[in-house]
Amino acid sequence: MKKILFFGEPLIRITPSFYEKLNDKTNCTLYYGGSEINIARNMSAFGIDTAIFTGLPEHEVGNSFIDFLKQSQIDSNNIQRCGERIGLYYLINGYGVRNSEVYYDRQHTSINDIDIQNIDMNQLFNGITHFHFSGITIAISQHVRDILQVLLEEAKKREIIISIDLNLRTKMIAIEDAKKEFSHFAKYADYCFGIDPLMKDENDLTMFDRQHATEKTIEKRMQELQAAYQFKAIFHTIRNVDENMINSYEAYAYDHHLYHSVILKTALLERVGSGDAFVAGLLYQIMNQENLQETIDFAVASGTYKCVVIGDNMYENSQTIYRLLENHSEISR
Repeated sequence: MKKILFFGEPLIRITPSFYEKLNDKTNCTLYYGGSEINIARNMSAFGIDTAIFTGLPEHEVGNSFIDFLKQSQIDSNNIQRCGERIGLYYLINGYGVRNSEVYYDRQHTSINDIDIQNIDMNQLFNGITHFHFSGITIAISQHVRDILQVLLEEAKKREIIISIDLNLRTKMIAIEDAKKEFSHFAKYADYCFGIDPLMKDENDLTMFDRQHATEKTIEKRMQELQAAYQFKAIFHTIRNVDENMINSYEAYAYDHHLYHSVILKTALLERVGSGDAFVAGLLYQIMNQENLQETIDFAVASGTYKCVVIGDNMYENSQTIYRLLENHSEISR
């Protein structure tokens, strides 16, 4: 039986209702999430055994988050109850010419209070076949990076398959620092989701020009990174939203050969978490040992379906995603 372990920070999102701005007496909706939690929940619905390692405070909000994880069939037995707070972020949805805005409040959260000396590695990795983390986790703090380093070394010793979602957040870490830190941790990964901000060599300090990228330049960049880090495969997404709020989603995979996914389009209800749903689709197919073409097609369908689900994550079974792929009228090839 395969089982995947995630290391990442729980987050609570607060969003004003009806496209309002944040203000006194503004009605808001609260959502539980965090990148690794989002992916774990999506995969749990797909039927994959999932577990999360993190820190949560031992008070009513922490208890509520634990209940949420258990209801989502995510193994939370190894979560350390420590610290005093869960990270928050505020999403003020844009409308028309007004852009959406995100504000983080995630300093001194419980993941920063995990005591690495109290981690029973044999218990934590018992039955684990895959381990996943994100660039967001790397960006949290040096203490979290120290924990991640230990976890990756332990996973490598146990020959566990490792994946990284680069997931850069420039409000959390400067690009120059991200280049250095992400490149260090990516060396442990078997699978890489994204191509920036990795460095192909020590002189590679600029970001990939996504805006003017062609299939040829994308393939060249993926080839360089796959060779530099010896990934089993590397993935890249292209997402656009037009003036009519129609979301277009496609992806590439590279493993010495370039694969291009189907292109899916949908009216956009909410984009939050669609990248995590894409990664969940990738990991689901990787764990099921599907070929790369089927893997990226399924992942694009998963990311696209999340665009019509409110909240930071979704809980839909794999058949729902397969049915979307079978509906050829919604697919551009």
